[in-house]
Amino acid sequence: MKKIGLRRLSAIAAVSLSATVLAVVPAHAATTIKIITPNYTDAMPAYYADLNARFEAANPGIKVEHTNLSWDDILVKGRTLVATNSTPDIMNLNTFSDYAAADLLYKATDIFDAKTLADFVPAFIDNSKYNGTAYAVPDLASARMFFYNKKILYTSGVNKVPTTWAEVTAAAKKIKAKYPAVYPIAIPLGSEEAQGEFAIWAGGNNGRYFDNDTKKWVINSKANVETLKFLTGLVKAGLTQPSPASTNRTDAFKLFSQGKVGMINASVFFPSTLKDYKSKVDYGVAPFPHSATGKSITLGVQDYFMAFKKPGNDVAVKAWMNFLFQPSNYAGFLRAAGGFIPATKSASTAVDSSLLPFINQLPNAIFYPGDLAAWPKVAGTITTQVGTGVIYDAKGVLDKIQKVAVAAGTK
Repeated sequence: MKKIGLRRLSAIAAVSLSATVLAVVPAHAATTIKIITPNYTDAMPAYYADLNARFEAANPGIKVEHTNLSWDDILVKGRTLVATNSTPDIMNLNTFSDYAAADLLYKATDIFDAKTLADFVPAFIDNSKYNGTAYAVPDLASARMFFYNKKILYTSGVNKVPTTWAEVTAAAKKIKAKYPAVYPIAIPLGSEEAQGEFAIWAGGNNGRYFDNDTKKWVINSKANVETLKFLTGLVKAGLTQPSPASTNRTDAFKLFSQGKVGMINASVFFPSTLKDYKSKVDYGVAPFPHSATGKSITLGVQDYFMAFKKPGNDVAVKAWMNFLFQPSNYAGFLRAAGGFIPATKSASTAVDSSLLPFINQLPNAIFYPGDLAAWPKVAGTITTQVGTGVIYDAKGVLDKIQKVAVAAGTK
């Protein structure tokens, strides 16, 4: 499948917004800013090298020290730098609210003008707020859908793509009977991203991690317990891959790419991943199945750019952030990052048709409670523990996670 049609976007952007004015720092006001970003793909370092060279040429008073890290490394190093009062000036990460709560970040309105802020997709900028104020901006977003191996599904006697949990179970049993060597459905609940896997299943059963109405954690809710028990049933019936509690998303993706999995929850960038794996699987995508009392949802996930308040860095930080989000530069960012959903409305108007099913699901998206300062800690606990619920007592596991969340608070 094709990636985002960003060559078109670059051309459109270059024409429509070529008059964008940047805040240029005078040559005598030399400033060095430190930036840390994750490598979405191997193309990111080259993209940033070019971006920063052009930025420095346009802003002779600013020098950029830019470090690209793997996701595993940035999650550790980034938070270690903050904890040791060695914050970078700008960081690209998947959480921000704990830093906002500690008053470490500039407000988005300090960095961008109203016109630029208005271009961000409302759902994504709203998910970048802490206590009602945006302290970060989205760089890109992902949504989840139900991927299936067409050959395996349809030659197993399944007439239509499952839309309910009951239909998932029925289809999985038919696949197992027809293809004993195939895992009918992959349920990766390992430490890489178990919080996402569980969230989309629970979301289709009206389950959430946090109740925005009562302002309380609801991790051990009846809906969530039912969800974990349903997943446990799939595991015990031998309808999943072995050891879901220790299977990471990447492991499950590889199995699907090799034709060893019939159905899987996967993100908008999964087609690019399959291409990287040189997979020959003929796949389809569909809305995610739900319980008998729930409805289909997608899990909206986004990452953030945030700027840390440091003496004398405000002008330089503002200049770099605005330079990044110039449409032509942002188009390059999306190209380098791979097949993600753009975070701006202007970029969303020029995407390849392969992304449209995911974009169309955004009105049904649920999000992590990323506006809570406690979320990073709670998310870490969910990630490492929820998978054990398919091995041990489901309610007992969720009760333990709930206690951690309650102790962490709701601010």
